[in-house]
Amino acid sequence: MTSRKTSPKATPPAWANRFLEWYCADDLLDEIQGDLLEIYEHRVEAKGQRKANWLFIKEVLLFFRPSSFKKKNPFENLPIMLSLFHNYFKTAARNLWKTKYFSSLNLIGLTAGFCSFLFIALYIQYELSFDQHHEKSERIYRIAQVQKGNTFRGTDRFALAPSGLGPAVVEDFPEVEAVSTLRTDEYLFQKDNRAFYERGLFCDPFVFDVFSLEILKGNARAAIKDPSSIMLTESFARKYYANEDPIGQVLKMEGKKLLTVQGIVKDPPLNSHFTFEYITSIENARYYRPGNWDSNSYYAYAVLKQGTDPNVLQRKFVALDQKYLESDETSSVTSSKFFLQPLKDIHLRSKLNFEIAPTGDIRYLYLFGSIAIIILLIAMINYLNFAIADSERRATEVGMRKTLGARRSQLIQQFLGESLLLTLLSFIVAVLLVLIYLPVLNTYLEQEISFSFRDNWQLIGWLLLMVCFIGIASGIYPAVFISKVRPIKALTGNIIGVYQKSSLLRNASVTGQFIAAIILAIGSLVVLQQLKYIQNKQLGYNEEQVLFIPYAEGEVHEQEAVIRSTLLQNPHIKKVAFSKAVPLNMYGSSKISAFEGSTGDENFSSYRNAIDYNFIDLYDMEIIDGQSFAKKPSTDSLPTYILNETAVKTLGWKTPIGKNFNNGRVIGVVKDFHFQPFHLSIEPLYFRLASAEDLSYFGNISLKIDGQNRKQTLDYIAASMKAILPTIPLDYQFLDEALQKLYQKERQLGRMFTVFTGLAVLIALLGLLGLASYNVVRRAKEISIRKVLGASASGIIRMLFKDYLRLIIVALVFAIPMAYYLMQRWLDNFAYRINLAWHWQLFALIGLVALILPLIIISLQSIRSARANPAEQLRT
Repeated sequence: MTSRKTSPKATPPAWANRFLEWYCADDLLDEIQGDLLEIYEHRVEAKGQRKANWLFIKEVLLFFRPSSFKKKNPFENLPIMLSLFHNYFKTAARNLWKTKYFSSLNLIGLTAGFCSFLFIALYIQYELSFDQHHEKSERIYRIAQVQKGNTFRGTDRFALAPSGLGPAVVEDFPEVEAVSTLRTDEYLFQKDNRAFYERGLFCDPFVFDVFSLEILKGNARAAIKDPSSIMLTESFARKYYANEDPIGQVLKMEGKKLLTVQGIVKDPPLNSHFTFEYITSIENARYYRPGNWDSNSYYAYAVLKQGTDPNVLQRKFVALDQKYLESDETSSVTSSKFFLQPLKDIHLRSKLNFEIAPTGDIRYLYLFGSIAIIILLIAMINYLNFAIADSERRATEVGMRKTLGARRSQLIQQFLGESLLLTLLSFIVAVLLVLIYLPVLNTYLEQEISFSFRDNWQLIGWLLLMVCFIGIASGIYPAVFISKVRPIKALTGNIIGVYQKSSLLRNASVTGQFIAAIILAIGSLVVLQQLKYIQNKQLGYNEEQVLFIPYAEGEVHEQEAVIRSTLLQNPHIKKVAFSKAVPLNMYGSSKISAFEGSTGDENFSSYRNAIDYNFIDLYDMEIIDGQSFAKKPSTDSLPTYILNETAVKTLGWKTPIGKNFNNGRVIGVVKDFHFQPFHLSIEPLYFRLASAEDLSYFGNISLKIDGQNRKQTLDYIAASMKAILPTIPLDYQFLDEALQKLYQKERQLGRMFTVFTGLAVLIALLGLLGLASYNVVRRAKEISIRKVLGASASGIIRMLFKDYLRLIIVALVFAIPMAYYLMQRWLDNFAYRINLAWHWQLFALIGLVALILPLIIISLQSIRSARANPAEQLRT
């Protein structure tokens, strides 16, 4: 075998040798290192250098164990570290104070960004927290249903269930641990001489097996089993019993049923998808029939056993149709009518008909979460741009520090320390401002968000981590950028080449800021224009000076004649009408199978309303064919109907008057009007003359007033109703105000858009102000020379504005199409909406403002420099 000859210069990997010297104890290093080097030389001769290198690295790593480590006192370098930290802090504070103007701009921008982010984070946290307080929330599902062929408000999915569903599910499916059937409703209560409406929870005893309801006093399960018992919430008991013990007290419900208070339950949290003021047996609910499958008037909530797959269970629900409901033999059932909806999805992801309470929308959380991130990014970009722009001023400092022996890592630590200090200070100020102004924002934005360190400590922890990340992310590039400048270039001020390399990043970030601000500004205006359109759109009836009094007691209709005559005695009350619903937000619908032209197999789905002969006249609805209902009913025994235009078109009738409809005849056609929110298009509707039975359970009294002596008129209405029905509290509502409540979410969206768009624009303008100021300072000598050579102030302003004009135009080119697309998607949620193509002036207005505001800011900075004495600038 031929022996290998190697170069005498062969040495082990330097990094491995340094690693060994770093960790190995001094008293062991000489021996270990000497042995490893000697063995390494033999291996190089025997096996070659590559093999010897790998074996050397392996043995260095094998020696990396506690017995070989250097024994150091962990506090040995503590004084040095504290001194170094103190120096960093002092230098950072001095630099921030030295540049008060730009530090203030940074502080204001970051604080505004953190304020926006914190408020939106609190809002998102609150919305996501709904129903999380229930112990079994991950296993709780609502059993909802699909009613094929029964499309209502754009969907055939309903949150309601029959009363017989719960017991059937528990009996037939062992995977289900418990099911509770319940509903919430407002009922009239009387105590002493007081009468009041309160919303309660009507449920079976299994509600305590499903939901985590905290019982403060009494036997809850026994109380719910007994229909003569009731449990009150803390607020209910405090409101009507003050310091008196309510246990054993008797309340009268609906003027006839006596309920004994058997317990106190803790108030349900506001972040529950349904709330209540009391709990009583479901047997006390109106028209309750146990085991009924004909009426969907309840809500069913199930707890699944551990390990149950809800999708597998849901597929088994097809057996419920076959066993308890009449199956359609002409069609094969391929999927269950009933389905499981997770409890955690109800508040934000449910789009079902007849929700137990108004729900939220997950899309709004995505929207505002994006806005929060955009605002923070704009603030971060400002800091980044300020720091890069400030690099020329600090170049001499960097050069001097490097000349005196400072390492690059120390300079990076110094600059990151300044960034973290400013970021932390901004966050502290933002938290204080949120604590102070959160109630004001809640009032303006119609929210109920709270903030406390005890309840939000996890959020605060995550936000502090975010602050550290933002501080490092905002400062890392400027720190690396400034610290790499060579001392000779820094001391001579020759860093223009390095400065120009950062211009691409700076221009891109400024353009990004403008794009974000322009999109938010356009979005805010579009939302406001859509709300304005909704408010001003012709409804098809007159809602001005109309008020209505909803009722849910049979005694009201029994006194119809007295109420009508008493109210009309006031000269300022012009008309009075009774109806099942008002043209505000009609829910009643039915399927009509008997109509002229039908073959018998067809169904005509239509909304309905039972009204009296004054209703159409009171609301100034237009009868475009036929006639309205007469005060004196016809001797004809057949019922009469008035259809809207859409119903006539859907039926395909050319001459509807006299046509057979629902075992009656059509006597008139009313012009289409909006009886649902503008998210939905106008659908078929029919009116019929109300019977005593129609209005005996619940209804509305509509009044038309002339608007004169309004306060006295309202006082008269309240006093008259109190005199006629002393035990029933009736509250009036103005129809135009009730209409506005239908668009509360959109109004909140518009207000939040306005607030946060204003903050985003403010931060972007602060950044532009800072950059413009830096640019003027950096080009001071150039400006002075131009002035000496005869340049005018306007010419200097044009020169300085030219660079920013290009960035603004690029931002507009990108932002306007993006804003158009995003807002068009939002407007798709409305059946009736503005046409963005016809509102081009919104885009033009924002574009003009985007050009004018930067021009004003840059001009103000440029004028000050243009007026300065050139000799002073050239001399320094």
